[in-house]
Amino acid sequence: MDFVGPEETGWVGALREAAERQRAELDLALPGWPVYGLADSVESGWLAGWSRRDGEVVSVQIGYGLRTDETWSLVETQVRTGESPQSLDWLLASMFAENGRDYPVPGVLPAPRADGLPDAPRARPVDVTVDTAPVSALVQRVDEYVAWRLVLPDVVVTVTGRGVVTLPGLVRLTDLGSYAARRTRVALAAMRGTGRPGPEPLTGPDHDRPLWAHHGLLEMTMACRAEHAARMAQNRPTGPLPADWGVRWEAAIRRQRQLRDQETADARDAVTAMVGQVGDLQESAAWWERDGLRRRAIDEIVWVTASGEPNVSSVDAQRAWADDRRIGLDAWQRWADRHDGG
Repeated sequence: MDFVGPEETGWVGALREAAERQRAELDLALPGWPVYGLADSVESGWLAGWSRRDGEVVSVQIGYGLRTDETWSLVETQVRTGESPQSLDWLLASMFAENGRDYPVPGVLPAPRADGLPDAPRARPVDVTVDTAPVSALVQRVDEYVAWRLVLPDVVVTVTGRGVVTLPGLVRLTDLGSYAARRTRVALAAMRGTGRPGPEPLTGPDHDRPLWAHHGLLEMTMACRAEHAARMAQNRPTGPLPADWGVRWEAAIRRQRQLRDQETADARDAVTAMVGQVGDLQESAAWWERDGLRRRAIDEIVWVTASGEPNVSSVDAQRAWADDRRIGLDAWQRWADRHDGG
């Protein structure tokens, strides 16, 4: 199916140019180790991604279908001297997270290991056909998601997918050119599939609560940061961003422009710095857990951001943080010591 129509201008042309540059980059340094794909789908696979370390390709991903399809697969080949792979549990959990679902396996998930493959306590052994020969592998299935992993002399191959009943077998690829050529078409199909009208701009009580957009954005980003830290502590992937992520950022930037009469770029920089400073305190300041200090710090950061007025007690700490994060955190600690219990 040809996804290119008469509207192919602007972003479509830019996308094609970027894809061609990526293809040329990969063609210049194809890996010297084997790359695998599905044996029965050599005409439909596409180059889904790759990664480099110290300028050398260390992994290649071949995709079959889109993540929005009921059935899709991804074959990742990693050179054994590269990064340690994520565990099968983590890969399955990431597929659940992409769809906003909790992975139904409690506790901390196995972490990557520097000296070998991560543990796979819930996987079972299975044979996989590789270039017509059976090879021992591991498979783990949870609900409609599945992950296979096998170790070959030079590489580790991991196949993940949704709605896949059996693995048809793997074959060593002799050319990546056709897979790279299909990358652009698949990217266009994915973008067309998400080309729905955007959400309406977020509005709020400008007169009664003029700083509502700034506070709403911070509430969202602080909640996301807390969830991210909790997931990281258990080696779990993070889920998708909140549905109103974009509109809350846009609302805060719009209000910043209105309140300070700033250009869009300056308003965006101010709001970004506000979020960064609050996030830094949330992550690094021991006093942040004290409700009174936390609320006061947020109120003062929002006030200085939105008004430009330096008439709050933390203005020196805020200026110090803008110049140097470490010095700023120390200044914020001195501010907290002065106001603790006040």
